[in-house]
Amino acid sequence: MRFIRRSSFLLVALLISSALLIQGCGDENNGPTGPDYSNVPEPYSMSNADTTYTKEGGVEIYVIEEGECPSGEEEFCTVTPRDQIGVKYTGRIFEEETIFESTFANDNDQPAIITNLTPNPTQQQPAQIEGFRRGLLGMKEGEKRIIIVPPALGYSDNRPGVGGIDLRDKTLRYDVELTGIQ
Repeated sequence: MRFIRRSSFLLVALLISSALLIQGCGDENNGPTGPDYSNVPEPYSMSNADTTYTKEGGVEIYVIEEGECPSGEEEFCTVTPRDQIGVKYTGRIFEEETIFESTFANDNDQPAIITNLTPNPTQQQPAQIEGFRRGLLGMKEGEKRIIIVPPALGYSDNRPGVGGIDLRDKTLRYDVELTGIQ
């Protein structure tokens, strides 16, 4: 009698385990997935820009919120090519609003640290997208801006894009907040 009870218990446990295993093996793709962009903030509104201007090469800048420099420290709180900066940003394909990268991906709230804003990087320092690099220069701490990058200063034929998204010949939009200059 004990053998039958123990066997029944093992049989039920085996059936439940098998059912759970089979349920976990559904038709869904359980392989690697792309970044989770569900918590990325909404795009900044271009109509809320305090200032707009165009930089060399057609990079458009929309200043949403001005940054501030302590009195007498303007040269130390404005981004230059030599600086290491902290930024929070989201890159989208302009017009489509498709996100291709974001510092907010996967519920992250930490800024990205960018160390190379020189136009001619060394082999140890990967190049930034040229239009993005130009758009960051001149920002002040705390500033929020939209940077519109024309295709000629975005991804080229030898750098098709990120995350499997083809960004060649696409106008790019970056919503950026400068969190600090180190």
